[in-house]
Amino acid sequence: MRTELIFHGTGASSCLPNISCLTLPPEEYDDDEEGRCEACHQGANPWDHAEPKEALKNRRRNTGAVLRVTQDDGSQVTIVIDAGKSFVAAALEWFPKHGLRKIDAVVLSHAHADAMNGLDDLRCWTLDGTMQDHVDIYLSQKTFDEVERTFPYLVNKGMATGGGSVPEFQWNIISEFVEFDVQGVNITPLPVHHGRYFSPVIENPFPMTPPLSPPLSRSSSTQTFPFPSQALSSSPTPPVVFTSGYFPRSRPPSPVIPQPYIAFAFLLPNILYISDVSLIPPSLFSHLASLPEETKPRVSVLDCLRPENHTSHFGITEAVRAAHELGTEKNYLTGFMCGGQGKWISHRGWLRVCERVSDEKELEDFTEWTGSEGERRRCERAIEMGRKGIEEGKERAWIRPAFDGMRVVIDEHGRVSDGTYD
Repeated sequence: MRTELIFHGTGASSCLPNISCLTLPPEEYDDDEEGRCEACHQGANPWDHAEPKEALKNRRRNTGAVLRVTQDDGSQVTIVIDAGKSFVAAALEWFPKHGLRKIDAVVLSHAHADAMNGLDDLRCWTLDGTMQDHVDIYLSQKTFDEVERTFPYLVNKGMATGGGSVPEFQWNIISEFVEFDVQGVNITPLPVHHGRYFSPVIENPFPMTPPLSPPLSRSSSTQTFPFPSQALSSSPTPPVVFTSGYFPRSRPPSPVIPQPYIAFAFLLPNILYISDVSLIPPSLFSHLASLPEETKPRVSVLDCLRPENHTSHFGITEAVRAAHELGTEKNYLTGFMCGGQGKWISHRGWLRVCERVSDEKELEDFTEWTGSEGERRRCERAIEMGRKGIEEGKERAWIRPAFDGMRVVIDEHGRVSDGTYD
């Protein structure tokens, strides 16, 4: 079996180039030494750069990939991982280049716009059976619920308007740690944290609303209303006490524990794909440890939004730490943002960071550095942060930045190549 992973996007939700960087007037530059964000300007105007192909690597769409598996009988299976806001633009560029056409399945990691808002564009594949009758979509129940809320006509054609032309989907609900099969290709969804909910998550099928005019006792200015405790717990819950102004009596507030937002990583043939993550739970490592040696992944794809930590994404320290803990042969970073003026790092800069984190060279050993002095200093800081993710005494992991259109191949003998960093 031959496995290929083609990155159709390696950027954050806002993509690169970022409109805020391209439209910032020169008089608002706050760094006289550096001026504009070169990562975005190179991505927008690669042909003005001395190395256009290198500059193009700063053009990053919403994170996603295409898995193409060539079976032993020569048949091919094509699986799209996430279809965000920029998916159709990515498909227009990379499908013809890589000989892609039919989509056998789409798997969704989570219900954010940069992972699912391109679903409607899949009508290009199914309208009038142009390329195929339907597309199979694999997603969690929570993601399906969000798709149904956001795009009701994709789930119920009776909700369609206009000409009524909508994509043809077959929906398949998947669960964490439960392997599913797409035409002989086995995939296992693995739960990871992708930030958290910013308000308490309470699923209460019996929402309580106090009466408009609650009868107040003559002897008291308060009235109690029984709370439907069964909605939240099997244990008894004390009544909620309202004042005449409907405010609870003064009592210590119950602590609200932030709930993690769960996204899926995917264990694919030879590849572990973790595109949107702020924390990898121990259960994922336990699952990988339980696998037979021949089915363990050789390649990891890891989220890395920027050098610093982020609420919902890995920074370079976490990404490097994960690469070493996973122990995969090769590790590719994805999901980059530019950082904006005074913080940007170009693709070339990220390559220097990954090279120095992966080897023993000194921080100041930047051979043939061609970027600005400001970017060089940011790269040095990023290297220092990345090296914090390496446990002392451990062999350094091989880490490189992915870019849009990049293709990683694992051949029948398990050899990994990417045509760029080989």
